Amino acid sequence: MARRALVFILLCVSVALVCNAMATDEEMMEFDRFGGLKAILFEATGFFRTQYDGARWWFVTPEGHAFLSIGANCIGSSGDADRSTGRHPYQENVKAKYGSIEQWRETAAERLRQWGMNTLGGWSTGELRDQFPYTLVLHFAPGGWASRGPIRTPDFFSASFKEHAENQAAGLSSYVDDPMLIGYFLDNELPWVTDYRLNPSLFDGYAAMPADAPGKQRLVEFFRERYGSVEAFKQVWKADIADWQELGGLDTLTRRDYRKGREDRHAFTHIAAKEYFRVATEAIRAVDPNHLTLGCRFVWQLAPKAVVKACAEYCDVVSLNFYETGILMKPVLALMPRPIPRMPHDRTRFASYYEVGGKPIMITEFSFRGRDSDRPSTYPPGLAIQPNVATQADRGAKYAYYVTHWAESPHFIGWHWFQYMDQPVAGRFDGENSNFGIVTIDDEPYEDFVQAFVEANQRAWALHVGGKGK
Repeated sequence: MARRALVFILLCVSVALVCNAMATDEEMMEFDRFGGLKAILFEATGFFRTQYDGARWWFVTPEGHAFLSIGANCIGSSGDADRSTGRHPYQENVKAKYGSIEQWRETAAERLRQWGMNTLGGWSTGELRDQFPYTLVLHFAPGGWASRGPIRTPDFFSASFKEHAENQAAGLSSYVDDPMLIGYFLDNELPWVTDYRLNPSLFDGYAAMPADAPGKQRLVEFFRERYGSVEAFKQVWKADIADWQELGGLDTLTRRDYRKGREDRHAFTHIAAKEYFRVATEAIRAVDPNHLTLGCRFVWQLAPKAVVKACAEYCDVVSLNFYETGILMKPVLALMPRPIPRMPHDRTRFASYYEVGGKPIMITEFSFRGRDSDRPSTYPPGLAIQPNVATQADRGAKYAYYVTHWAESPHFIGWHWFQYMDQPVAGRFDGENSNFGIVTIDDEPYEDFVQAFVEANQRAWALHVGGKGK
């Protein structure tokens, strides 16, 4: 009886495999209205969620189908403002070309579908939200912390930060029931370590706080719990203090024992980062329990392990902004002091980010600029970051190279290109003047780039299903 049952099961499996092999590509690549792959079905909850199927991660659409988020930032009819004139050249060209924003909307929607895209990435306008899943970028870090510094580190342990987070989340009530919303990014490119913005690292920022600041008090408590006595603390840290209260009055801390001090910095950075993610995600979920929290869009070269781990403890997805490093920046990064461990530079699969946190990974910005466009592409300077390539075909080859690796990786669930259209020649607000676009400032597609872009997006689904692992 057992042998007959086994034969019957094997026969059923064989029939299923044959039927599957006979299915056309069109049948296998049929998508639901959100862009989810109908061939792979999970539990439907009415909103986007994440799912590990035992071999790989997916987003899951509100209808329960497997979803890879393939999109671009800044999809909308306005484009960037020219910082020298305040005008929006892309929008002016769109109106001249189509006669109406509605006609642009129809054209853009058709393009996105043809190009294998299904998501409106960060800073996209609301013009296509009725047709495509979208994301929202919030700003939980107060006081312009992500701007060029030096700017005082926010106190995530303070009542004012909790109030700020609740105010940020209060405006989300209108999105609670929208199935098209994938979720929220908490912030963008925060300075967790000292970088080009010259802000202090998270640890040094807390060390510099006044004695009565809740964050400084938490740092003193951390050291008291870790060492027990001031004498033991002073074996690792150079501090002329007689008691813990005096530690609160110091505004800098210097290590005596490099290794143990580094461990202390790492541990407290994790504590402070956890408080940021806890307060921010709790504020969101108090207003909107239906949608995902998508991380904070780390600068991939600079993210500390302690912060990535904290992010994964509270967020559904770990998000990264990825740009290739120029020849002048590589030695700078190599020589930068590392008072706490940073993530390894694994730019094709980012497996280390997954190993640290165990949450799926999404690239939320990446781009390459061609020298054959009419854009200056001088800022950011390619020798430092985002080195230029020769042609639009080269841009496409770069796109295909990375998307292939990411799609094959079981921990990846999406990637968003930066950005939909080119930037003004005179630069946007911060001077960026680059050939980042899928389309020109006149809303004409870069055909050589688009061809490779489309082919890579179409291959991505099969690659993810049959991925090669880490």
